[in-house]
Amino acid sequence: MLHGPRARWRRRLLAVAASSALAAGGLTVLAPPASAEGVCAAPVLVAATTTITCSAGGSGSVTVPAGVSLGVVTLDGAGGGNAADGTAGGKGAHLVATVPATPGQTFNVTVGRRGANGTASAQFGVPGSGGALVAVTTATNAPLLTAGSGGGAGGAGIGSPAYRGAAGGDSGSAGADGNGLVPDAQGGTGGGPGTDTAGGAAGIGGAGADNEGPNGSPGAFPNGSGGSAGQGVFSPTGAGGRGGAGYGGGGRGGAGGRYGSTGGGGGGGGGGSSLVSGTVPGSSVTLTEGANAGDGRIVFAFTLPPTVTSVGPAAGPTGGGTAVTVTGTNLSGAVLSFGADNPATNVACTETSCTATAPAGTGTVDVRATTPGGTSDPSPAGRYTYVPVPVVTSLSPAVGTTAGGTVVTVGGTGLDGATAIAFGPGNPGTGLSCTPTACTATAPAHSAGPVDVQVTTPGGTSAVTGASRYTYQLPPADIDVDLTAQPGLSLLVPYLTYTLTARNTGPGTVTSATLTATLPSGASANTLSPGCTAAGSTVTCAYGTIANGASATKTFRVPLGLLSLGRVTVSATRTASSPTDPGPLNDSATASCTVVSVLLATCP
Repeated sequence: MLHGPRARWRRRLLAVAASSALAAGGLTVLAPPASAEGVCAAPVLVAATTTITCSAGGSGSVTVPAGVSLGVVTLDGAGGGNAADGTAGGKGAHLVATVPATPGQTFNVTVGRRGANGTASAQFGVPGSGGALVAVTTATNAPLLTAGSGGGAGGAGIGSPAYRGAAGGDSGSAGADGNGLVPDAQGGTGGGPGTDTAGGAAGIGGAGADNEGPNGSPGAFPNGSGGSAGQGVFSPTGAGGRGGAGYGGGGRGGAGGRYGSTGGGGGGGGGGSSLVSGTVPGSSVTLTEGANAGDGRIVFAFTLPPTVTSVGPAAGPTGGGTAVTVTGTNLSGAVLSFGADNPATNVACTETSCTATAPAGTGTVDVRATTPGGTSDPSPAGRYTYVPVPVVTSLSPAVGTTAGGTVVTVGGTGLDGATAIAFGPGNPGTGLSCTPTACTATAPAHSAGPVDVQVTTPGGTSAVTGASRYTYQLPPADIDVDLTAQPGLSLLVPYLTYTLTARNTGPGTVTSATLTATLPSGASANTLSPGCTAAGSTVTCAYGTIANGASATKTFRVPLGLLSLGRVTVSATRTASSPTDPGPLNDSATASCTVVSVLLATCP
C-alpha cells in the first residue's frame, strides 16, 4: 500500500479519471469542496471566505473550493536562528499576493521552521541555522510564491580576547561581516543574499596569522535551502551563520581566522530571496522584507466573487449624488464602481446589500462590486442610467383659470421618465404623461397670477425660465345689464324711479363691475343708492362681488319737472367689470317712459 505524497498523488489521478468518466457519460461533475492535507489545517468557512492555514513543519497541499476564481495567499518566511552568544538571526519576508484559482485546483506548500539557535561549545563559536523554505508551488511543483527566510547569525570567537560573530541577513539581504583582530584573526564575511536567478554567494573566511577561516557555501536555487555545508572551524574561532532558504537560498557566512588563542567571529548567513509569480494581472502584491522572526506560515483565503442583482433607483442625474442601494451576494467589504474607473462614495456593505452615493457620469453603465473574491459580472439587472436634467422650452396653453382643469402640453428635452410636474411650489399637476420631448398634464387649481412650471425626472428638476411661465386667471363672468323704470306720482315732487340691475350669468364670480346710465339732456338724478354717483345727465354705479347666478341692484330718481313732455328714454351700459366679460351682447339696456304732464307719466 502506498503512503505519503505518492499515495495522495495516486488519489488525485483516480479522482481526475473518475470525473472524466462522469463527464463523458453526460453527468454533471461538481467541483470539489475546499480541502487540505499535510501541514495545512481543515478549511474554515466564514461568510463568503474559506480560509486554510498551513503551519510550519513540512509539506502539504490545498484544494481550491467551488465557485471561486482567485485566492489571496499570505506567506511568512522563517526567521534565522541566533548564535550561541545570542547574536540575532535575520528575519523572513512577509508576502501577500492574489493568484488565479480554479475550483478543484491543487496548490502544494512547503512550510519551514525557524532556524535553530546555536548551542554553547568550548571548542568554537556555534552559529545559528537559517530559516527553512516557505513556498507555494503548482501541482507539478513549479514555483509560484516564495517568502525568503532569514539567515542564521555567525558564531562568536571564544578565545581571549574573543570577537563577536555577525547578525544573520534578513530576507533578500546579505549577512553581516564578523568581527576580529586585524590583521591576525579577522572575522569572516557575511553570506550573500539569494536572488531571483541564483543562490547567494558563499562568505569568505577571515584571515588569520595561524589559521585562515574556511569559506562558507552558496545557497541553492530554485526554491533552495541556504548554504549549510559543514565548516572545519579552528578552535577558538566562530563559524559562519547558515543561509536562509528562498527562491534563491542565502549563502553561508565565512568562519573567523585564528591567531593563537584569539579567534575572529563568523559572518552572518545571507537571507533567502522571495518570488512572486503567476499573480492576477493588475492585483496588488505586498512584499515586506525582514518582517518575521518566528516559524514560517502560509494562509490561503478563497472568497466567492460578488454578484449584483439589482440597483435602486436605477437612474439618477449626470451630476451624481443619488443615494443608491445595490443588492446581491458576497458584497461584504465591496468597492462599487459605476462604469470603468468611476468609484462610488460613501459605500457601506453587508453580505447582501450596499448603500452608496452615485458619482457623476453619463449614459448607461454597469454597476460592479469588487471584493477580494473578484469583480461581479455585468448584467442588465446591475445597470444604472445617468439622466440629463430636464429642460422646459414651451407651454401650450400658457394661460388657464384659477379653478384648474386645463390640459397643458409642456415641450422640452429630457422629459421622459418624469415623476412629477409642479405648477408653482408644492402644487402638482395630475394625469402626467411624457415622451422625451413633451409632457401633458392637467393644471391644478391656484390663485390668480403667474407661476413657474417645473418637471422632475431622475435627472433632476428643470430650471425656471420665461418659457416655463404659466398664468392663472379668474374664470370669466358675464354680466347681463337690466334697467327698469317706475313712476312715483308724489303731489310735491313727482319723479321716475330707475332700477339698474347687474346680473352675473357666470361661469366665474364677478369681483367688481361698473354700470353707467345716460339720462336725457338737461335731466339729473337724485336719491342715489350707495355706490352710485351723478354728474350732469350721467349716473355711474359701482358693484362689488356678485356670485354666479346672483344679481345686484342700484336705484336713482329723476324728477318729472326736469323732463320734457313725451317719450323719455334712459340707457344703461356695462362700462367695466372683472374678471373678463365674455358676452358683450347683453351689456346694455334701455327703459322708456311717456311723460304726459308734470303730474302724470306712464312706464310700460
